Amino acid sequence: MNVFEIFHTKEFDTKTILKRNGKDLSLKEFKEFVSVAVDFLNSQSCQNAVILSSDAFDFIVWFFACIAAKKEIFLLTDSSKLKYLEFEYVLLDKILDRKCDKNIEYDQIDCHKVSINFFTSGSTSKPKMITKTLTNTIIEAEDVFAEFLSDYKNPLRVLTSTKSQHMFPFIYYFILPLVYCEKLLMDTTDVCYPDDADFKDSVFVSTPSFLEKFEKYNVKNEYSPYVIFTAGAKIKDSVRKYLEQESTVIDIYGSTETGTVGFKRHSSENALTCINRVEIEPDENSQIVVKSPYFIETSCTLGDIVNIVDKKNFILMNRADRILKIQEKRISAPEVEEIVQKNSFVQECYCFKSAEKLACAVALSKEGIDFFFENGFCYTKITSYLKNYLNGKVEIVPQKWKFLYEIPKTVTGKIDKAKIEQIFATNVSMPFVFDVKKDSDYVEYGVVFPKSCNFFEGHFTNFPVLPGVVQLYFANYFAQEAFDVKVSTESVKKIKFSKIIKPDEKLTLIFEKKGNSITYTYKKDEQICSGGVMTVNEKD
Repeated sequence: MNVFEIFHTKEFDTKTILKRNGKDLSLKEFKEFVSVAVDFLNSQSCQNAVILSSDAFDFIVWFFACIAAKKEIFLLTDSSKLKYLEFEYVLLDKILDRKCDKNIEYDQIDCHKVSINFFTSGSTSKPKMITKTLTNTIIEAEDVFAEFLSDYKNPLRVLTSTKSQHMFPFIYYFILPLVYCEKLLMDTTDVCYPDDADFKDSVFVSTPSFLEKFEKYNVKNEYSPYVIFTAGAKIKDSVRKYLEQESTVIDIYGSTETGTVGFKRHSSENALTCINRVEIEPDENSQIVVKSPYFIETSCTLGDIVNIVDKKNFILMNRADRILKIQEKRISAPEVEEIVQKNSFVQECYCFKSAEKLACAVALSKEGIDFFFENGFCYTKITSYLKNYLNGKVEIVPQKWKFLYEIPKTVTGKIDKAKIEQIFATNVSMPFVFDVKKDSDYVEYGVVFPKSCNFFEGHFTNFPVLPGVVQLYFANYFAQEAFDVKVSTESVKKIKFSKIIKPDEKLTLIFEKKGNSITYTYKKDEQICSGGVMTVNEKD
């Protein structure tokens, strides 16, 4: 049963269409929320509506309200991208907490006429707008169901750890259960951490970066999802094999422009298989050209170089935009990364071009962290070790290095290139993070400020100590990392310095979040060195 086809009628009002706060919600009850949103939108003269909701239930309410109010729908993943919109719009986030005393009549939804505008960063930092019809997305959902879920007899809940504004969860988490609401039930419960989710009788839509936590923290849930869909980046083989002990893991390949292109069902598979109505071929540069009914255009060329096995199977090679020209030589960043990651000191890495030089961000393994500690927290020694290891193995050895606890990822699991480039561009030396412990409102970082950090220079010459302003800077930096919020140094209150911090000391930086306040504390062993309270910037 397709909710888009029955929404305008009252015949199916008693039908359960989703779960909210653990309770089933009928179509009639859902319409009551939508009516309030429609009433609000009808009072707005602007025809463009930007849905920014991070809450899944708020998102679905605004989406149906926009269709009913005949607004042009724009889906944006975060507020930082609003500056790129060159038109007037009404911004939609939290649903309205009020009753609607009007009798809202709903027209039958014409899916061909409902346009949905997605945004993707593409090859630049400025988002590129991709427009699809609701029909495009429904056809894709139908093929996904037929390929992966049609054999399951009992109804399954669909859960996600990411936002519906991205194309992948929009299809697999949002559209799919609405098109097959008798067999799939959208559960709007946020999945923030893998160990606190109820996966009984479920399908889980997630990203490689989130799924890595299952293996990293050896998570064993009482129930595991029947099926896990993942997309956005390559899932690590070890993570996949860990999850495959209990679940079927489907690795999806596609893009915002094309939707789903292909998939892998098993970790043993090398090639990807095209989903039902997708046709592929290479262009003159061996980049993949896609044809399918999942998008408006006749065809779409992606930036991936592929080896076509046959009409339905292909092997991904490299990204065309990851061939870097450095010192008049063409370097494959993925090939350098593959060689770097063979070293036992390296857990993961990412290479890119920075100021005409090859740069490498590295997340060290436990063995690498031990080497760093045993060699006096010296960045020069670990850098020299890796450079010597690469000599003769790669044509260009990276000249710029940064050592991170983990390689930053976006919410869709892709490498956060902008964040890595920002870390390399900053003039402030980064502390070394050797441990992280996270809960929803409590986070601990194990950190060391090596004596080579540039902020120790002149503070003081014969007795270096960590400046208070630097402590505040990194409290701000890691608070934003810990809780994915915006805070400013101006908002910090109750600052107290109790004990000096020297170079090369192992510290614990603790954050506790309560409402709109975040308390931070620097500790050495059990002694408090400093702390304060910062306020979350509500505008973000």
